[in-house]
Amino acid sequence: MAKPTRSTGDPRTTAEPPATFNRTERTLAFMVGGIVCLILACFVVMIIGWLTMKHIPGDGIWPVALGVVYFGPPIAFVLMLTLLVITWTRKARQHRAEVR
Repeated sequence: MAKPTRSTGDPRTTAEPPATFNRTERTLAFMVGGIVCLILACFVVMIIGWLTMKHIPGDGIWPVALGVVYFGPPIAFVLMLTLLVITWTRKARQHRAEVR
């Protein structure tokens, strides 16, 4: 069996640089993740409430949980699209700078 040979190039310069995220991208990513986790938690709470109670009361945590389930997914979707646009714009600018 042949022994592996070293490449002639410097591996530090030929490897792709690690992806860098700016503060806005990181903040948007954590916001989307937090909203999605909150949506899932409220969804589970509402399912447990519907299975255990005959009538869901109109006070307490129930209206808030239902509101999060209704309005959370569109907000998370808009934030995710915003994150994608910001990332694509940054990558396009970076690519244009590398080409020149």
